[in-house]
Order: sequence, then structure tokens, then C-alpha cells
Amino acid sequence: MLHSGLKLGAQCGLLASIGFALCLLSPQASAKLFKWVDENGNVHYSDSVPPQHVNRKREVINESGVRSVVVDEAKSKEELITERQQEALRKKEEERQRKAEQYQRNLIANYRDERDLIATRDRNIESIQVSINFVEANLGGLRLDLEELVREAATFERSGKKTPKLLKTQIAETRRKIDEAEAYIKEKRIEQEKVRNEFNQDLELYRILTGTQRTNATAR
Repeated sequence: MLHSGLKLGAQCGLLASIGFALCLLSPQASAKLFKWVDENGNVHYSDSVPPQHVNRKREVINESGVRSVVVDEAKSKEELITERQQEALRKKEEERQRKAEQYQRNLIANYRDERDLIATRDRNIESIQVSINFVEANLGGLRLDLEELVREAATFERSGKKTPKLLKTQIAETRRKIDEAEAYIKEKRIEQEKVRNEFNQDLELYRILTGTQRTNATAR
């Protein structure tokens, strides 16, 4: 008798499940069904999503029971900011890569061989050296002028006389010109080193791109 009761209960449960399925597939049922999980882990099925759950990730199930669409959970403000930052970094990297590839193409196109590149490097360095030599020559003259002006001022001081204002102005102006010349020379020497390093890097890259990379040190 007990077995008969269990069998009857199982049959009733099966009939209820079939009835629910038929209800979903009946013409009166909604054409689609939403499935989502709330913040407590509870699974929900409904033909509409309540306002408090519209931002939850959900599946859309059609009348045939096929899950055709997945709607992602709305992103937080922090997630959106991170996404924009990542996109900006991706575009920046793409632009860097594009420029690097263009630079490599120009390097191959502009030099016939590595000797041509080395000669261009040396011409650039020598051009800077010419301007350094010119300023150094003027600097030597300025230093001699300053020595003479200082001696003249010392003569006034030894004789107990006041150094003329014009002489003081000349000394200050000459010192200013010397400082400017020394700063210019320092700047140009830094520029020379920068040119040398950049061309030497180009030389190594050129050798790699043309398959002529050598084990010896960069040509100086």
C-alpha cells in the first residue's frame, strides 16, 4: 500500500512538471523568459525583470527553451573607469607600435648600408663640434678681456680710488658672456653625446633589420 502511495505521488509530481512546461509553451505564455540570480544566490525565472534586478546578469530563454541571449550585469563606476583606462593604454600601445614600425621602414629607406649611417652620424657630430670650436675661441678672448678688466679695477683699489661704474659694468657684462658661452658649450657637448647614442642605437637596429648584425661592439 505504501509503494502505491509513493508511485502515485511521483506520478503527480511528473504531471505537475509537464503542466508547468506546457504552460510555458502555450500560446498564452510569454514569448521569452528571463533567468537571473539575485545577490543572495537565489535563481529567478520570470517574463519580466523587477526594477531592483534590472542590473543583474541574466539569460533570455525563448519559447523553445533555447538560451539565446545573455545580458551582462551592469558595470560599476570603478569598472567603467578601469575599462576606459585599459582602452586608452591599448590605443597608446598600438600607436607606439605603429610609430616604431614606421621608424624601422624609414631607417631602411634612408641609408644604403651601415657605412652610410655611420658617415651621417659623424657628420652630425662634427657639425656640432664646429659650433663648439667657434664659441670656445670667443670664450678664450672673453677670459683675456676679463683678466684685463679685473687688473684695471685692482689698480684703482690699490691707489685708494673708487672703481669707476663703467668698469664695474664691463666686468659684470663680460662675466655674463663667459657664463653663457660655457653653458652653450656644455649644452652642445650633451647634444653631441645624444646624437652619438641615438645613431649607435639606429646602427644596431639597422644591422638587425638587414641581417648584418655583428658581434663586435658598436662602431665609434
